[in-house]
Amino acid sequence: MAQSTPSEFAELSLNELFEMDIADDTAKAVAGSPWTFAYNFKFAEFRGYLDGDAKRADSEVLWQGQGTQRSDENFPILPTVIDQQVHVFSMGYRINADWRVHASMPYITQSTDHISIVPDYDHFTIDSDGSGDAVLSVSHRLIATSEDIWWFTAGVSLPTGSIDEKGDTPRDVGNQQLPYTMQLGSGTYDFPVEFSYQSMGKHDFSLSMSAMIRTGKNDRDYRLGNSYSLSGTYRFNATANIKPFLGLAYQYRSAIHGQDDEITLAGAFPYPASITNPRLYGGKKVSAEMGVRWKFSETYALSVSFSKPIYQNLNGPQPKENFQSGITLSRLM
Repeated sequence: MAQSTPSEFAELSLNELFEMDIADDTAKAVAGSPWTFAYNFKFAEFRGYLDGDAKRADSEVLWQGQGTQRSDENFPILPTVIDQQVHVFSMGYRINADWRVHASMPYITQSTDHISIVPDYDHFTIDSDGSGDAVLSVSHRLIATSEDIWWFTAGVSLPTGSIDEKGDTPRDVGNQQLPYTMQLGSGTYDFPVEFSYQSMGKHDFSLSMSAMIRTGKNDRDYRLGNSYSLSGTYRFNATANIKPFLGLAYQYRSAIHGQDDEITLAGAFPYPASITNPRLYGGKKVSAEMGVRWKFSETYALSVSFSKPIYQNLNGPQPKENFQSGITLSRLM
């Protein structure tokens, strides 16, 4: 994921959003309700800095002031810990065995701790919260056999999240426009697509290839980077209703295109912090995940997961992801 804006962090894989029980047989699905509902909570922490895959100490990224050399890789303001939380509420409807539609809405909270050399701002925290970008999508079952299912999902992400969040920063007196990491939406119409596969044979595993394609620029003259991911999950049948799982995922995200000029400064060094430089976003990440899914009734399931990057190569210096955790409660078909 690299450093993510709240909008990007709120993007779940399309299968996560719906928590579709696509392994159910058609007869069972037809017998149940056509509606599914899910609540997903995710938490992520970003701490420490990477430039490419090389670690950078906070003291290297924080400009120490007069008497030390300023460059494009050090800054008078430094985020030290970024905490992101998202609550995603989603619902789905089965039109028939081959077609399903879905809608989701995230609620996002973010907190960022900073240190700086600016007087009266040596330590400070900025928070933002609110609704993110809503997603509408449709899934089509391409192939279904006794052992395999292929789905294709496409949708549209609507710019319902704010890109005008403000807060008290060292840049000026009073509240000012906050950096990209504190904004709740993308501000553009974006298009998620995903191919997913699930084995229904002796081994229970799934694969997915997904992308988030951005379009145009928002009212602040930038757009977030496109993202592409490939992931796989293997589930173990501990009991009939309890399935521990292991997963591996690769993600690439490009840098932000354009720039919000309101968060820059005049002069030779326009970026007061790394998170105000649109080029210092994006990169590559490989993550390992573990968790368990418990189907505790005929219609409800609970999933708990934890993931941690095992490799990151970032457009830096930028904050690196430390870990992610999540919990999903879903009503199945």
